[in-house]
Amino acid sequence: MECAALYLDKKHYFPLHLHPDRYTFSYVLKGESNLLCNNSLLVLKAGDLVVIPPYVAHQTFVENFFHYKVIRVPILHSFNMISTNQLGVTIVKNCYSYKYHFNNWYDSIKADKNNNLISTTNKLDETKVPKIFRRFLMTNNTSLTQPKIIFKKVLIHLENNYNRPILVEELSDLAHLSESHFQRLFKLNIGISASRYLQNLRIEKAKEYIKTRDRFTSIAFDTGFFDQSHFNRYFKINVGMNPKRYADLVKND
Repeated sequence: MECAALYLDKKHYFPLHLHPDRYTFSYVLKGESNLLCNNSLLVLKAGDLVVIPPYVAHQTFVENFFHYKVIRVPILHSFNMISTNQLGVTIVKNCYSYKYHFNNWYDSIKADKNNNLISTTNKLDETKVPKIFRRFLMTNNTSLTQPKIIFKKVLIHLENNYNRPILVEELSDLAHLSESHFQRLFKLNIGISASRYLQNLRIEKAKEYIKTRDRFTSIAFDTGFFDQSHFNRYFKINVGMNPKRYADLVKND
């Protein structure tokens, strides 16, 4: 698990994205933002708890400023959870009863740098999540349908090859579909396009590297970007700040 306090101090529109391998628990400290998910526009304000499961596509719009704490809970092989019937984002409004428990959880993660949520059997160790938050975790995975089996192969391929150029043709061949049919079905099942998913995945990997590495040039290269300028531009679009500021926040928090 990991945590961070993030501060967005000006207008920013985040692109449609998802978190492929983690739940995010966010507690809003100050400010306001609009969250678009499943064609619904939701307003987030101070005191709200926001829980986003893996593979729920969403978009955020910050008009002025937005300050929040986030706890990320990793889930191995979460592509098994892909479902068009997912409940999606959970928002608990004015959840001051959660504030004490959230802050304690946040502080315990900060104090334990080796906090590991995955057990030796590669399953979610729910005992490491405070009981009050466990109800938000979807651990009863259903059997894989045929579309999920097809896209599981594609997602594993992207996970293993995100650091190099990948053409849609390569992915559609893997799924045994035409390019147009593949792109339509991928967006229908995953929630975003294959190209945006790849960009999203690269940024998530870069955020992981930033926690332990200092050279942004090598991070850009290792996550499949053309150069540092290209990396900086897409990082700021997707995260709302440049890599250096993000590094300062996650390393000094």
